[in-house]
Amino acid sequence: MAGSGCHLLNQQMKTNELTSRLGRARQVADFVSEADSVVQDLVSSHAGLEAVTVILNFMEENPKLDFGTPGPLVHFAEGFYGSGYEKELLASLSRKPIPHTVWMLNRVINGTKEPSEREQLIKGWKRIWRVENLE
Repeated sequence: MAGSGCHLLNQQMKTNELTSRLGRARQVADFVSEADSVVQDLVSSHAGLEAVTVILNFMEENPKLDFGTPGPLVHFAEGFYGSGYEKELLASLSRKPIPHTVWMLNRVINGTKEPSEREQLIKGWKRIWRVENLE
């Protein structure tokens, strides 16, 4: 039992560290290069889906930031396609849709071959377009 509590604490520390690193990267003139460095560290540390949640929250909080086309954060997040990424993306879009995350959903829809999964994603997209103001 103590081991699982330690794991949660370590996971929380990783989440906090990622939040801090993204915040510092936001201050750098070349955000995309800095974000690439963050992603390299995420990959080498075998970060999981929880990092995608942090990234999406960061995007929500910084809708006018140039994340790239689509950028290293998106490429990292897309690595969790089929493993929870779609659910996290739809949750983010439900909270605060921004142009970049709407584009991310479009990329997911375009890459989804299974008709039932594709229909669920399209339903999510339709709910987003009911929101009056995308930032």
